[in-house]
Amino acid sequence: MTQEIHDPGSDDLQAAYATADQQDSVGMRALAGLFLLEHEFRRVPDQPHLARLIVNRLNRFAPYDCALFWTSSNAGRIHNVTISGVEPTKDTKPVLKWGGQVARWLAKSGLGNTQIGPEMIDDEKKLADWPVNIAKSGLYVPLIGQDGRMRGGILLLRAAPWAQPVRVMMDQLGEAAAYTVRALDLGVHGRAAKRVNWIGLTSGLALLAIIAGSFFVPMPVNVDVPARLATAPPADAPRGPAQIDLLVPPAGAMALAPGTRLRIRHQNMDYQLEVEHVTNWLVALFDDRKVRARVVASPDGLAPPAFERLTIENAHTPLAFYVMRGPVRAMRAYLGLGAPR
Repeated sequence: MTQEIHDPGSDDLQAAYATADQQDSVGMRALAGLFLLEHEFRRVPDQPHLARLIVNRLNRFAPYDCALFWTSSNAGRIHNVTISGVEPTKDTKPVLKWGGQVARWLAKSGLGNTQIGPEMIDDEKKLADWPVNIAKSGLYVPLIGQDGRMRGGILLLRAAPWAQPVRVMMDQLGEAAAYTVRALDLGVHGRAAKRVNWIGLTSGLALLAIIAGSFFVPMPVNVDVPARLATAPPADAPRGPAQIDLLVPPAGAMALAPGTRLRIRHQNMDYQLEVEHVTNWLVALFDDRKVRARVVASPDGLAPPAFERLTIENAHTPLAFYVMRGPVRAMRAYLGLGAPR
């Protein structure tokens, strides 16, 4: 009997070996296909590429007639519904709509790794328009991440039942797909990764620091600016002897503050004035700044009767305000506010 078992010529023994080898070969090919597919997950740039990869390549691991893949948000909204062999066109809208209905049904069902049967589909009224050429049975695998949240799902449809080893390996595939979906959402995976741009962030912080510091850098001002007499005194500034009210455009009046010295030349005579009150430049951005000045020196002891320009002498203004003079002047000219009234 022993001799018969080890006899190389035994037909029954050779047939048994051939059957075992064939089963091992099919299992190894399926396992290798699963590992290669999970390896491809690392290279996908976005979720649509991941969806097409799963529905078009998963048949190398587990044969099926039709495959559906979708992703879902934390709120349960379904995205990226993809069906094997179906491209999103105007003609395929009905079948993609059917795929979305199936995805929403399974996402709300709370099922885990489950074999779907015809009775489950027939009990669902929203799935009454099930395509006649697609089997009503299959394997549903939710994409559950390590945090326990659902990221989507996979549904493989075929009439034949699914073996337990395949279901176990599909669970592993679903976990890997869920991890990839989460990584894509966070921007740490794929070509479109949203990584921190440290150079840009550092440059932005440096620019912000320069802008903030410019408000603490005084710039000496000794400049000739347009001005004219005001027809009404500024608010909350009582009028006194030897005082005049002026109107100065904001672009030229950035450096004005109480105590600023002004010089006006009229008919070859110089008049010295000192600012006592001035309206806020931000409030008067779209209007001339109202200035009340006191005459401190004049040839005839009187204020100048008229003038078109004055000189701001020995004043200081923050560097930021000094730089803003040009943009403010351009904005007023664009809005038609530059011409004196």
